[in-house]
Amino acid sequence: MSDALVEIFRQTRAVLLDFDGPVCKVFAGLPAPVVAARLKRLLQDEGAELPQDVAELDDPLRVLQRTADFVPQMIDKVEAALMANEVEAADSAEITLGVRELLAACAEAGRPVVIVSNNSKPAIERLLSRAGLDGSLAGIVGRPIGRPAEMKPHPRSLLRACEIAAVRPEEAVLIGDSGFDMEAAINAGARSIAYANEPGKEVALMQAGASAVANAMNDIATALRAV
Repeated sequence: MSDALVEIFRQTRAVLLDFDGPVCKVFAGLPAPVVAARLKRLLQDEGAELPQDVAELDDPLRVLQRTADFVPQMIDKVEAALMANEVEAADSAEITLGVRELLAACAEAGRPVVIVSNNSKPAIERLLSRAGLDGSLAGIVGRPIGRPAEMKPHPRSLLRACEIAAVRPEEAVLIGDSGFDMEAAINAGARSIAYANEPGKEVALMQAGASAVANAMNDIATALRAV
């Protein structure tokens, strides 16, 4: 536990929680490259010619974003296919160690928790229900359907989450594991805690603007309980 984590919780009143990483490993059982390949095959089956960079993508969210650029008329079909795959993946997603402890600590402290994710809301709801975590949240802000340009690092989802939690952005802290999360927090005017769960992530996430870093969700829970 670091003093920086404790200080962030002293200065904030609500927790915004990224989904893929801090809550679970979404594509643990259905790998992201497999989903990306399915989306690219759908595009090709519909007659779309994939740009070279799209053909090489193994991130399904990036495939969705690029679809809006080169075949915007296909965005609804790709969105629907991605959502179906995410819901399928939710059934074999791995729950992140320590997230239950964090949610319990937030409940004890009376701090609302809102999930803010680039994954779809139905997939998030599926996982939370399966894990018995659906009663632990103030709300869910999933991917803006049909508007991939508004995914994080765009601040839209964080600002909406702050509305749900009834706090100003500066009173919220986002816990995330990607540079997009850190950038989204900056763009929204919120603080951020980087969940650096892999070697090398800590430096990259600090460079992306993280207010503090933790290597385990349990450490974040411990810091909250120390406030």
